[in-house]
Amino acid sequence: MSNWLADALKQMPLTEEVEGYALGRGAKESSVQAEGLVTWRPLDEPAPDEEFRKFYGPLGEKIAGFLVCPVRSPRGRVIGFEGRNIHRKQITDFRLPEAKWNPFFIGTRAAMPALWAGHDVWVVEGIFDKFPLEWAVPEGDAVLATVRAHLGREHVEFFRRFCRGWVHMVYDRDPTGCKATNGHVDDTGKRRPGALELLRRVGLQCRDVPYMGGKDPGEIWDSGGAEAIRRAFG
Repeated sequence: MSNWLADALKQMPLTEEVEGYALGRGAKESSVQAEGLVTWRPLDEPAPDEEFRKFYGPLGEKIAGFLVCPVRSPRGRVIGFEGRNIHRKQITDFRLPEAKWNPFFIGTRAAMPALWAGHDVWVVEGIFDKFPLEWAVPEGDAVLATVRAHLGREHVEFFRRFCRGWVHMVYDRDPTGCKATNGHVDDTGKRRPGALELLRRVGLQCRDVPYMGGKDPGEIWDSGGAEAIRRAFG
C-alpha cells in the first residue's frame, strides 16, 4: 500500500524556498538529502488511501507547497510523512496502515548504521528538534524523532532489539513532554509509565537529558543557532 506514497515523493523536487526554510531551522544539507525532504505538489492521480483523500484532498492539493519529510520503518519503507506549512504554523502527520505495527520515526536512514555500531541514540519529538540537535551530539550518535511526544511499545521494542548504547530522551520541556518522559498519574488515579520506565523495563540504559535556553532544541536553535545548541547540550 505504501508504494504509491514512496513513488509520489520521489517525483517531488525540493524548491529553493522550502530548502532555505529547512536550512534556516537548523538542518544540515546532508540531513536534508538523507531524510529526503520534498516540497509537496498535487499528485497526478488520486491517492488510493481513503484517509489521505479525506484530510488532504484526492491529489493532496490541501498541502501543496508544504515541506514534507518522509517517515520510514526501520527497514527503510515509507510509512507516512510529517508536513508543515512554512508560511504559518500548520503541522500535520500522515500514517499509512502499516504504521500501526511499525515504530514511527524520522531519521532511521542514518540511525540504523549508528545503532548497529553501538552508538547512542537521542530521541526528540519533531524534525526541527532533530535537525538542530544533530549539531551538538557526539559524532556517530543517532538522532530520531518520534513525531510527537510518545514512545509506544513498538518504539520500545525497536530500541530493545537494535540499541546497544544509551537512549537519551530530549522531549520538549513542557507538560506533555515531561509526562511522556517521566510518566504521570492520570485523572482516574492510574499510574501511566513514561519513556524512561518503559525503556528500563527491557534493560536499556536511558536518561532524561537536562537542558536550558528553550522549551525544545528547535527553540534553542532559533535563539542562537549552532552555538546555542552546543552550549545547551555540550
